[in-house]
Amino acid sequence: MDFGKAFTYVFEDPDWLRKLGIGTLLMLVGILFSWLIIGLIPLIIVTGYTLVVMRNVSNGDARPLPEWEDWGGLFVLGLKLFVALFIWLLPAFIIMVPIMIGSVLAGGSGGDSSAGAATAFASMLTICGSCLMILWSLIVALFEPAIYVRIAHTERISSAFEFARLWSFTRRNLGDIIIAILLVWLAGIIASIVGMLGFVALLVGALITIPGAMVWQYLVQSHLFGQIAARDRASSLAEVEEL
Repeated sequence: MDFGKAFTYVFEDPDWLRKLGIGTLLMLVGILFSWLIIGLIPLIIVTGYTLVVMRNVSNGDARPLPEWEDWGGLFVLGLKLFVALFIWLLPAFIIMVPIMIGSVLAGGSGGDSSAGAATAFASMLTICGSCLMILWSLIVALFEPAIYVRIAHTERISSAFEFARLWSFTRRNLGDIIIAILLVWLAGIIASIVGMLGFVALLVGALITIPGAMVWQYLVQSHLFGQIAARDRASSLAEVEEL
């Protein structure tokens, strides 16, 4: 895999400034109106765009950044991923219940001797719940590339729950997936630094640098996941040819 390419390919597109600019504007609108449901619409469109980018990379397109067209299709594609990830993360929300209960019990326990047992029980609930939530979040993170790939290529929400296919893809590419996740985190750090430069230069500049850096990070992730999908496909074809 060409990990460095994921960080630079955006700027190799002849029309990268306009394409990244449109994504930045959509991300900005989504952030500014994040307190309203309507604020999700531009964010979902950007998500759909990144899925198309990932699909183009997996198909070997030399210029994977598509034009910003068929916004309705981008919205539908992004919405499918949103729904799939929400369902995948439902267990994490359920696990939060014992954490909240533990926090309430710990905060409401008095200072008498009987409060010791309640505090210990509350602490146990909080610790166990936190550990389970971290564990599930890590599991979802490992399966995310497979989920993205399946939805991008099939455009079906149900494909995000074809567990045999997801497990097979993740198992075959586990090493690359772990590296990709680490690189996405690195891209997030870089995006945060770039975003803060807007505050250093001029407060208004943050309205450009923060959403722009976020879009770039998502595009880095799309390229990495697309490379994993392309490599997995090539390996599968090679195995078939050897039979």
